[in-house]
Amino acid sequence: MAEAAEPVWAESCDGAALQAFLKERGCDGVDAIRVTMQVVGCGLAEAQMMFFAAPCRSDELAFHNAVMEGLEQSQTRST
Repeated sequence: MAEAAEPVWAESCDGAALQAFLKERGCDGVDAIRVTMQVVGCGLAEAQMMFFAAPCRSDELAFHNAVMEGLEQSQTRST
């Protein structure tokens, strides 16, 4: 997948375009983040930011935020 995505990144250096390309090909979640790391040559944090910032990943961002909120609430209740 990384090999197929490299021209997309080389053409625009646009994280949203890269994520749209990956999503169209069924590359989601951890796989999309790993491919982003390979193609962009970045670390985990930057790849996650590109993943969650892309408009096509709004559902994933909403899920992530809901999970994080739930974790925060459960920690608050247990203290």
